[in-house]
Amino acid sequence: MKKLIAFLTGSISEESVIFNSIYLLFRLHIGLSIADGAGLAKVFHKINEKGPDDWSNLAFGVPDWFVKQVGDIGFTFISPTFWAYLAVYGEFIGGLLIALGLLTRLSAFQLAFQFFIVSYVWYKDPFPIAGMYYQQLFFFAYLMAFAVGDGKYSLAALFKRFRSLKIAKPAIVTTVLWFVVLGGQAQSTETVRVSFTVTNPSLRGKMLDFRHYNKNTRVRAAYGYSLNGMASHATHLPAPVRVYEEKNGKKVLLFVVRAQDDGKSFSVNKDYDISREDYLEAARQELDEETARLAEANRDKTIEQTAKEKGLKMVTFRVKGASFLPTKTYVRVQLPWDANPKTNTGFTTSLSRFGEKKVSYPVGTKVYVCDGPYWEKDSKYTEKLVVTVDEEKENYTYAL
Repeated sequence: MKKLIAFLTGSISEESVIFNSIYLLFRLHIGLSIADGAGLAKVFHKINEKGPDDWSNLAFGVPDWFVKQVGDIGFTFISPTFWAYLAVYGEFIGGLLIALGLLTRLSAFQLAFQFFIVSYVWYKDPFPIAGMYYQQLFFFAYLMAFAVGDGKYSLAALFKRFRSLKIAKPAIVTTVLWFVVLGGQAQSTETVRVSFTVTNPSLRGKMLDFRHYNKNTRVRAAYGYSLNGMASHATHLPAPVRVYEEKNGKKVLLFVVRAQDDGKSFSVNKDYDISREDYLEAARQELDEETARLAEANRDKTIEQTAKEKGLKMVTFRVKGASFLPTKTYVRVQLPWDANPKTNTGFTTSLSRFGEKKVSYPVGTKVYVCDGPYWEKDSKYTEKLVVTVDEEKENYTYAL
């Protein structure tokens, strides 16, 4: 009984079998969980998020969205890419080293620093005790591993026993550097989507405009939304999203939602810091979107001219969404004179049951709705025929 009381009220030495056994389990957990849960998913990441889960759709390196996220936090000296690779390989290789018990203090220090940034810098309203408890627990866990080190039951202790640690350490450092250099050869071009909520705590309704356009991927998402007073609106769009409020016939930029803002809430009555770079980027995206719109209009004129030359009548009709909420919709159009059975002609827009889009195409045109971007090379998407245009379809409305 005295031994039990002494055990429960006392402390355990680092030489204790109980301490070293539990610390081994602790090291395995915090090492393998970060290596598999965070590092591996970035080191081997999907090229096309909707593509298959096999090696043909995996890229080795660091995804573009994470490089951008690191740069947005403020790690731009040298380059955001440098810090992104350091962070990812710190998670993957550093996690494995902690689990094995090699260079534990070095790896734990880096991971503690990363989770400190996530918990107390990246998160805008951190709490010293509660809040981002998952990230904060990992911060203190890696801090503990940094304080203790490799432990008795580790490869480092085994190497010491065989007096070969002097060879092992340089080999490990060389391997880490090799992975960092090799990983720089591949990056992803995937489109990252962000989920966020916009709230209106006032009694007066607000007319909002959500917009995204990327001229490189040609991904476009845009819709207007009337947000009533004391209400909120949740959405899921490609990042970054520009959110405007319509005031006196003009659009005022309220804030920009980026990939790292996933899951966050924004109030339309709060003033958010918008940097000069944000304004310039928004202006560039607006210009790119308008250029694309004009190009699409010119293309439609070309379709009309070609139809006239071929003696085909143009038919005007409307399309609308199938759901109550605005949803990004991919529409592919097969013109009657196109020899290629899978052309990239069409448009992408946000539609709902209450939002319609007027279109005009010549008789014989086939209109398909797709479940993915039909213009991307090697994109695996499915499509459904909505309508084959004929003269009787004039002014009809079709749900996509």
